[in-house]
Amino acid sequence: MMKKIYIKVFLVMAIILVLPLSVSAKTLGQLKQEYAALEEKYAAKNNQIKTNESQQNAAKARIQSIYGELAQAEKDIQALNDDIVKCNNEIAEKNTQIKDLMRFYQVSEGESTYLEYIFAADSITDFIYRVSVTEQLTTYNNKLISELEEMIEENKENIKKLHEQENSLKSLQEELRDKLVILAEEEQQLSDEEESLAKDIQYNKQIINYYIKAGCKENQDISNCANKQLPYGTKFWRPTNSGMMYSTWWSDTYSDGSCRTHAGVDIANSCGTNIYSVASGKVVYAGYASDGYGNKVIIHHSINGQNYTTLYGHMSSIYVRVGSIVTKDTVIGTIGNTGHSFGCHLHLNVCVGLGSCVSRAGTSDPGRYINFPPNKTWYRDRTSSYSGYYSNPCRY
Repeated sequence: MMKKIYIKVFLVMAIILVLPLSVSAKTLGQLKQEYAALEEKYAAKNNQIKTNESQQNAAKARIQSIYGELAQAEKDIQALNDDIVKCNNEIAEKNTQIKDLMRFYQVSEGESTYLEYIFAADSITDFIYRVSVTEQLTTYNNKLISELEEMIEENKENIKKLHEQENSLKSLQEELRDKLVILAEEEQQLSDEEESLAKDIQYNKQIINYYIKAGCKENQDISNCANKQLPYGTKFWRPTNSGMMYSTWWSDTYSDGSCRTHAGVDIANSCGTNIYSVASGKVVYAGYASDGYGNKVIIHHSINGQNYTTLYGHMSSIYVRVGSIVTKDTVIGTIGNTGHSFGCHLHLNVCVGLGSCVSRAGTSDPGRYINFPPNKTWYRDRTSSYSGYYSNPCRY
C-alpha cells in the first residue's frame, strides 16, 4: 500500500516539474492602459513634490520671520526696562522733593519750622499762599509718584507678555523645524518614488515599442504576436561558465520549517564575470531598474513551442540592447552588485510566458528548466549533470 502511495506522489511531482505554468494572456492595449496609469501616478507624484516644496518654503519663510519678531520683542523689552529705570529715578527725585517740603511740617529743637515759615509771611495773603503751595506741591508729587508706580507695573506686565510671546514664537520655531525634517524625509521618499515611476515608465515604453515593432495589434495576445519574432530554441543552459549556487528557489524557510520561495536563484562569482543568455531569444529590456534588480536584462524565448521570459539582475555592465537577438553563446553583460544587492552575484528569474518576470507570483523555479546543482555547490561549466536538487526542497 505504501509503495503505491510513493509511486503516486512521484508521478504527481514529475508532472508538476514537466508541465509549464499557466499564464494569463495580455494584450497590447492592456499594456498601454498600464502605461497610462503609470503616467497618471507620475503626474500625481510630481504634484505632491511641488506641494511639499511649497510647504517647505512656507515653513522656512515663517522661521525666518520669527527671528525678526524675536529681535523686535527683545528691543521692546529693553525699551520697557529703560522706562522702568527712568520711572524709578523720577520717583526717587520726587521723594527727595517731598522730603524737602515735609521739613516745613517737622518740629526741630522744640520749635515749629513750619510755623516759622508761614508766620514769616508779610501779609495774610502771603500766609495763605505759603500754606497752599506746600500742600499742593506735596499732593502733586504724591500723585506723580503713584502714576509712575502704575507705569512701572504696567511695563512689568508688558515685559511678562513679551516674554510669553517670545516663548510662543520659539515653540513655533521648533514645531516648524520638526515639520521641515518630516517634509524633507517625505521629499526624499517622493523623489525616490517619482524616480522609480519614471524608470518604470521608461521600461514599459520599451516593452510596448517592442510589441508594436513585432506587429502586435491592440486586442491581440502579445504571447502569440511576439512569438513570430522569437528565434526557436530547444533547451536552457546555465548563465555562467562557473558559479556557486548561493541561494536557490527553496532557500528561504520560515522558523517552522515550511518553505518560502526565493523567486529565482542567486549565482555567486566575481564581479565582472561574463553572463550568457540561457537560451536563444530576443532582448525586450536592458537598463537600470528601480525594482531592486539594478542593472537588468529581460529576454523572451520560444523553447519547443513554449514561450518563456528570463530576467538577469544586479549586473555591473550590459552588452545588449532592446531588440537584440541572442543565443546561448551571447555575452549579455557581467556579474555585479547593483540594485538591492549585498555582494557580487547574478539573480536569475524564469517565467512561463512573455512578460517582465519581476513579480514573485509570476516566476517559476529556474531549476525546473536549467540543470543547477544543490545550494552552496559550485559548478564549473554550463552543462554537467547534477542530481538531488529537488529531493528535499526545504533542507537548504
